[in-house]
Amino acid sequence: MSKRSRPITLSHRLEYAGVMLVIGLLRLMPLAMASQFMGWCWRQVAPRLSRQKRAMAHLREAFPDKDDAELEAITTGMWDNLGRTFAEGLLVDRFEKIAGDFDKPEGYEAFVTTMKDKGGILVSLHSGNWELGGIVAHQHGVALTTVYQTLKNPLVDAYVIKQRSSMFKGGIHAKGNKAGTKLMAWVKAGNIAAIMGDLRDHGGLKVPFFGRPAPSNIFPARMARGLDVPLVAARIMRSKGIEFEIEFEFVDVQFTDDPEADIADATMKVQAIFEKWVRARPEQWMWAHKRWG
Repeated sequence: MSKRSRPITLSHRLEYAGVMLVIGLLRLMPLAMASQFMGWCWRQVAPRLSRQKRAMAHLREAFPDKDDAELEAITTGMWDNLGRTFAEGLLVDRFEKIAGDFDKPEGYEAFVTTMKDKGGILVSLHSGNWELGGIVAHQHGVALTTVYQTLKNPLVDAYVIKQRSSMFKGGIHAKGNKAGTKLMAWVKAGNIAAIMGDLRDHGGLKVPFFGRPAPSNIFPARMARGLDVPLVAARIMRSKGIEFEIEFEFVDVQFTDDPEADIADATMKVQAIFEKWVRARPEQWMWAHKRWG
């Protein structure tokens, strides 16, 4: 039985009521204030939880030249960003009015045109506010689809999907349930799929990430090579408060007589781009998740 078809328990209903209360409170505030408030809340609570130790352990491995005070400052920024992202995700509809003002790099319009004409794969990471990609794509008329991890609470899961469904013309597909096949069919028809590529993939290829082998998802590279479409690493970086910058980089996918080597090469390139971005703004990445296993 899938998570979304499980019986709804009293615990689910109480948790859902709590989430709706939080959303109601946040909606009483201006967007910038709601973001700032939730960032403050997370800064007060999260450093006291067990994930703080995991984040610090990962940071010590990644930045051996920094002392604990510097690393703790990074985690403070990380919790603030995650709290803000949490609030902004609950209020994602409000970003429709301001997403057009996000700072865009040189060549951005040509990039959008290329992706709309050819279709392709966008691979991103949990940095800045990754939740806003659907809005940006929607505003440009990009036919986007994505895959996501279902939430444990089916009521909250349904609410989140309903809030975002209009932004993804190709649908929001739960992991498993033939999601990969659906994404491939969508891209093959000339559209775009967005995939988060920085989480640990238990069966993935171990490639270097901050000097350590990290099990990584090869599906974005496999799909790009198999369908001969662009593979683009992209992110929406927080510059200040609810101001953001869009950043992207085309990944060179090789076409040799060894497809598996080409896929591995492209996957390593994606992770190298991610590492470069995280090194530049380490406080905006999720150091507490089990990236290295």
